[in-house]
Amino acid sequence: MNEKERIEELLHHFRMEQKDFAKKCGFRPQVVSDIKFGKCGFSRTIYDKIIKAFPEVNKEWLSTGEGEMLNDFPVTKLAADAKTRHLIPFYDDARTIGGINGRTANVNDAQYPTEFIDTGDWFRDATEAMRHYGDSMIEYPPGCILAMKEVQDFRLIVPGKDYVIETNEYRVTKKVRLKEDGLRAYSTNEEKYDDGELIHQPFNIPFVLIRRIYEVLGYVVKKGSGTIVHSNK
Repeated sequence: MNEKERIEELLHHFRMEQKDFAKKCGFRPQVVSDIKFGKCGFSRTIYDKIIKAFPEVNKEWLSTGEGEMLNDFPVTKLAADAKTRHLIPFYDDARTIGGINGRTANVNDAQYPTEFIDTGDWFRDATEAMRHYGDSMIEYPPGCILAMKEVQDFRLIVPGKDYVIETNEYRVTKKVRLKEDGLRAYSTNEEKYDDGELIHQPFNIPFVLIRRIYEVLGYVVKKGSGTIVHSNK
């Protein structure tokens, strides 16, 4: 894997735009473009800054392309009776919010995994996991871990299912309906004000503003020494 491929793999894995990756590393966005187009390589300064910003990146892989991209992470096993391993990244520093009176999760939080979760046979299609907060989606306990599958093609969005929707400004968990130019996002908490108006009102999200979208496959809650797993299937 050459340097161009390695920088592209880093951007994809950490789900970051070039300018955000460069800002976190402490160099100009043009440096990332230059590497991608073969105008420059990983100087010692660039190498050191990437490792400092992302200590989980394997130094040997970054330097030579050999081995695994990431160092070993701690692994949390959700299902004690799982017979097969299925590791997905858990972004414990990032979050999604169902919405509390319009509050949404900031997308400028950490975008790299704090650990990997072994979902075993529970969520075979999951691609990652994230914390959920808020009270507008009553089926998801605040602080639970959502198991999610990234949707690559928006045409595969299924009306009536729950999704985590990420734009450049916020990240929310909502039940959706399809519109011609986007999504209509709904809450399942139908609590109302004294005048009968919904506290958590539906709103529109145009497709052009959606950066990523994930189907919610289910959630996990740890209580005491036990683990409660709920699947949406």
